Amino acid sequence: MVLEARGLVKVFPPPPFSGGAGLRALDGVDLAAGPGTLGLEGPNGSGKTTLLKTLAGVLEADGGTISAGGRPAASADLRKIAALCPPNPRSFYFRLSAAENLRFFGALAGLEPGRSLALARGLGARLGLPEAELERRFDRLSEGNMQKVSLIRAFSRPAEFLLLDEPFRGLDSAAVNGLLGLIEERGRLGAVLLSSHSPGLLREAAPRVVTLEKGRVRNGGAQ
Repeated sequence: MVLEARGLVKVFPPPPFSGGAGLRALDGVDLAAGPGTLGLEGPNGSGKTTLLKTLAGVLEADGGTISAGGRPAASADLRKIAALCPPNPRSFYFRLSAAENLRFFGALAGLEPGRSLALARGLGARLGLPEAELERRFDRLSEGNMQKVSLIRAFSRPAEFLLLDEPFRGLDSAAVNGLLGLIEERGRLGAVLLSSHSPGLLREAAPRVVTLEKGRVRNGGAQ
């Protein structure tokens, strides 16, 4: 299945009483992702995170269209069929354990608690996360292990589209290798779109890479 954006626009309003203009974070993005894995590169401020959040249904587009499998997809539709791994852990409950977080978010995605735990253990082993870390309070995890839990949450969801924003952040070499294997496997089953500031890792993970610059795709975004 293909996730496609046409003429996608996202404008963030200026701060109240600032008198400034809004920020046009996406300025007519044309992009088609899937089947397989597509890489997204670009400098800070180019719109990568905004694009991934909009395709995941976290943000509402201000213009353009998004379709999935050739059918129009509203934000509510995208939240059901796309799984997003954000670049920071702010969406987790810091006073709960990693396992409690994963069971909670798994339940929201329709997973039984036992299934969530089994997936957490299996994916954790692939990423080098010891089982004991799953029982640790989330705010007591290292940055790298927080990232692994975030990846586990995204890969656990039975979603048709997997969106990974800076997924290699904070990972050691063994975890990076494990993640590359997971991305390759998921890309054979559906669509994966990922961003990274590491050109080497991005190209190792994705056979096709496009560049986002000033809110526009510069090279070959639409198929």
